[in-house]
Amino acid sequence: MTQPMKHQRVGPASPLDQGTWQQILTAAKDLFFAKGYKGVSMKEIADAVQVMPSALYYHFPKGKEDLFTKMIQTLFVDEGVAGIEQAMGTTQGLRERLTLLTSSLLTLPIDEHFMLLLRDAREHIKDPENQRIILSLRDRIKQLVMGLFQTAQDAGEIRTDIPVEELVSLYMGMLRESKSIQVSHQVTVLLDGIASPALRDQH
Repeated sequence: MTQPMKHQRVGPASPLDQGTWQQILTAAKDLFFAKGYKGVSMKEIADAVQVMPSALYYHFPKGKEDLFTKMIQTLFVDEGVAGIEQAMGTTQGLRERLTLLTSSLLTLPIDEHFMLLLRDAREHIKDPENQRIILSLRDRIKQLVMGLFQTAQDAGEIRTDIPVEELVSLYMGMLRESKSIQVSHQVTVLLDGIASPALRDQH
C-alpha cells in the first residue's frame, strides 16, 4: 500500500522530484490493479500521495490516460522488462533463462489480471502515441521470448519442427494462466514437451 507523503501538498506548477514521481506511479499502479481503469479517478490518485489534483493535470495534461500510460512505460517497460533483459544476460541455458523470465514477469506482475487491465484501458485511451506505448510492452515481451526460443533452436536445445511463433504463443498462454508458485513446474512441463530428441535421450 502506498504511504502518503509527509510534506505539504504539491501545487499545480510545482516541480516533482524523483521520489514524488515514483510515489505517484506506484499509487496509480496499486489503484488501477485494485479497481480497474474506469474505477480510478485522478483525484483518488492525488489524494493517495497528497498532491493537488491540478498538479497531476499539470504534469499529465490528458489526465488519467497520460498517467496510466506513463505508469506502464516507466514501471513495466523501462524498469520492468529492461531489468529482466539485463538479468537474463547473466544466465545460461534455456531452462534457467526461461525460469528467470517467467518468475520476473509474474513478479511485475504480468498475468491474466494485468492483461485484462490493459485491454480495459485500451478501450478508453484515444491518443495514438499512448496506444503505441501500451502495445510496446506486449511486443517487447514477445520479442524477448522469441529471441529465447530462436537461440534455443539454433543451439539444438529444442525441436526445430515447431515454428518459433507457435512456441511464443504457447508460452504466452502458459504465462497468463501461471501462478508464481507454479513457475518451475510450468517451465519443466513446457520444456519437456519441446526438448530436442537428443536432449530428451540424455535424461
